[in-house]
Amino acid sequence: MMSDNGTTPIDDLNQELLQEKYLKNLEQFEEGQLIEGTVIEVNKENVFIDVGYKSEGKIPIEKFKDIPGIGDTIYVVLVSKEGREGQVIVSKEKADLQLFWKELRNAFADKTSVSGTFSKVVKGGFEVDLGHDVSGFNPISKADVIRVHNPEELIGLDSQFIVERLYRDNRIGIILSRRGWLEREIQKNREDFFRNTSEGDEVEGTVKSFTSFGAFIDLGGFD
Repeated sequence: MMSDNGTTPIDDLNQELLQEKYLKNLEQFEEGQLIEGTVIEVNKENVFIDVGYKSEGKIPIEKFKDIPGIGDTIYVVLVSKEGREGQVIVSKEKADLQLFWKELRNAFADKTSVSGTFSKVVKGGFEVDLGHDVSGFNPISKADVIRVHNPEELIGLDSQFIVERLYRDNRIGIILSRRGWLEREIQKNREDFFRNTSEGDEVEGTVKSFTSFGAFIDLGGFD
């Protein structure tokens, strides 16, 4: 039996079930929430993301540093459940920023390193660009394992940094230490060397400097 609109009762039931499922999916998410989506289409202008709604999210392709492939997982922030044309509005930039701060907080808590670039010499040290328009301060005494005589030489250097502080007086105040990361790497290289080397083994090294009492030799990341 056909309904007035030309559909069968089964078609109407299926449509109602799909609509109910869609509404339940909408209830699971809040605007501003970080959600996971799947790339379902890529063209010259946009990347389309399936986030489990009736319509796909659309992200301009220039927002991606590396173009994703179909099936890839992408994190986005739900900006609006329904835009002017009824479509879901999502933002990759806001998602990237949320993920960046999550990584930064985890690095501080776990004492792991983050990537940054020495961008400017300031009083007492350096401004370090961490990306996403966020900068941290690296004191000059914690910029290297040796004394820094010419700070300008470090400008533009990409490196890893230990996050020593995130906030001060309830305000963002990021303090970094490249020296802390370098000391860890030196210790790790030293331990790896002696773990794999026995007394009497012949090893290669690079002479770094001479002193009145001998020479410093780099044995692979440590002297």
